Amino acid sequence: MRSVWAAVVCGLAVAGCATIIEGTTQTITVEVVPPSGTCVVSRKGEQLGVSTPDKRGVTLSKSMNDLEFACSAVGYQPRTDTLSSSLSAATVASFFLLDLGIVDAATGAWKKYPERITVILQPISQPPAAAPIIKEKGVRPR
Repeated sequence: MRSVWAAVVCGLAVAGCATIIEGTTQTITVEVVPPSGTCVVSRKGEQLGVSTPDKRGVTLSKSMNDLEFACSAVGYQPRTDTLSSSLSAATVASFFLLDLGIVDAATGAWKKYPERITVILQPISQPPAAAPIIKEKGVRPR
């Protein structure tokens, strides 16, 4: 009987594994090419943070909703990307224990975003330069 109670106590101790082990927030590093680029990170229309050349890390709460990255840099075409979260490994462990992942789902810790994303911006294409006008001796321009 003691071993049953010990198992129950251990199970309760690790209930909500992702919440306890990984927390409900995380920092995502948003790299931009070129390095002068910036990205605004939002979710469901709410701005969560900005990745700048001085500070690439954006701290945000975990969620099952996609993140949207709106990135830009002078001389480059703006770009918008989305990033989905995936099931946390600690939540999988919690599911097989006593709480069936309920605590992690309630706190949002059951999903996790990749720790790093790189957004590559494309240079704005320059129109071809006009051909120079060459004046020849004895030829009059029309």
